[in-house]
Amino acid sequence: MRNLIIVAIPIALAAAAQQPDKEAVRVACQTTTFQMQPGQVDNAVVIKDPAGEQTVLFDTTSGGAIVSYKYTSVEHTWGWNGGGLLQMAFHASMKRGPWPGDYNPTQAGDGSAFSPVVGVACKGTEAITILTMMLDFNHNNGFYEKPLIAVWGGRVNDMFPLSYASPYTLETRASWVTNPSGTPKYYLKLEERFTHIADEKIGEFGYDFADYMPWEFDVRAVSPENCPCNSSATNYIAGGWYRDQERTTGLAVAMPSSNFPKGQVGGSFNSDYMWRNRNFHLTSSEALDGIAQKNLVWYVMPGSWSSALSFAKALK
Repeated sequence: MRNLIIVAIPIALAAAAQQPDKEAVRVACQTTTFQMQPGQVDNAVVIKDPAGEQTVLFDTTSGGAIVSYKYTSVEHTWGWNGGGLLQMAFHASMKRGPWPGDYNPTQAGDGSAFSPVVGVACKGTEAITILTMMLDFNHNNGFYEKPLIAVWGGRVNDMFPLSYASPYTLETRASWVTNPSGTPKYYLKLEERFTHIADEKIGEFGYDFADYMPWEFDVRAVSPENCPCNSSATNYIAGGWYRDQERTTGLAVAMPSSNFPKGQVGGSFNSDYMWRNRNFHLTSSEALDGIAQKNLVWYVMPGSWSSALSFAKALK
């Protein structure tokens, strides 16, 4: 993970320029747009694997979460709103108000406003680093004691319910790693740095590595089964959804249990019948109190479950 984020904006070189700055061109990102429901057009940054099999869009309007993941031209991410992307989220159960609530800093935002991306750096279309300031998805229904109203559209947010910033940053570095099984040739590696920038105690956080997929992916896969499991009992946790009983077409996510060496790791499934998506979540919990940071890594693996599982079992 980098300690410094280079803010890179696509550069339009003047026609009269004789020699472009090669370093500036190298860090500039390939950008595009993505239309969410109901017709919201977001900006996104594009990365592609070296074999040209996978195209991934990181939505810079919605906190840098993955809004589209295409392998062999098949879409593997639901992507219709900020609550259904491939992203990180964090949950703290709070009992400070008249009822218990979920304090939920989320990469994409809170469903009405979006977590601001404050830094982006790219290595062409091969790798990307994004720095995100996360909003509380649940609009402070956990009664966080020091809420800060979010800024949206250049002014203090005045929507209802109000949007609230959280004192957490998320740095995401995405790059490609070789798949020893060969199909696809690469998997996506996501290195995360979760940082608490306030000197306070919140207590235990639930870590949610969330993957939302289209409804057509309806066959489950998870390993090890019957978790949560102690990290000492397994070196990995992996799971996802597939379109066929043989589990040859789908997408899984995995993480090494070394992310949480003193805790438990697990995986959970859900089918959202209202929004018509399937989702899978890698999970664990740990406190991050005071001014502190937590480094994490997870992997995104399209293709067959057998290939993904073989890769996951080798994680350290």
